[in-house]
Amino acid sequence: MLFASYYFVFFLIPSPPNEVSQLHKWILDWKLYLQIADEILIFAVLALIPSIYRLANPWRKEESPTALFASGLIFLLVVPMFVLVDLLIGRLVYPVNVYPLGEETIVFLLSLQVGTMHMISLVLALAILLYSISFRKRKEGRFVFAFGILTFGFQILASYSWILSPEILLVCQLSFPTWLALIHSHAPN
Repeated sequence: MLFASYYFVFFLIPSPPNEVSQLHKWILDWKLYLQIADEILIFAVLALIPSIYRLANPWRKEESPTALFASGLIFLLVVPMFVLVDLLIGRLVYPVNVYPLGEETIVFLLSLQVGTMHMISLVLALAILLYSISFRKRKEGRFVFAFGILTFGFQILASYSWILSPEILLVCQLSFPTWLALIHSHAPN
């Protein structure tokens, strides 16, 4: 639910202007929404950790190596990258001592944010595919597997956010929290 909220709040924020001189105004105009998205994201990431642990518990007997590898991808790559995105958004909207936020810095932060989100979507796509493969032999696993393949495709699309319309990007991004809710409804206790 938190990731869905984050993606929806970010959807409400228009893309940064191409004109570098307008970036400060864009940040000021959308500061509240950026702050809300920033705060939601950190809690979403913190909630993701136990959620992923529940999907593939390394202490559970006969845990799928595929699911364990997918969990490793999320713990070692996705979680730190989401924390980085949170820090980048935070730097845009919260003052840091007396350090100025110049136009070049804003461009760098926004570029790094887009690049990191690109990587997050690609790694998520792989992890979702691996989890889905590990669920295919379970009861009702074919549905989870099929939805996982669909979500895998949506995450690949979401990784190219700069070529998608905001509406299509939102649908692609929302596939992740939807998949997460679905897979948890089929996960072992």
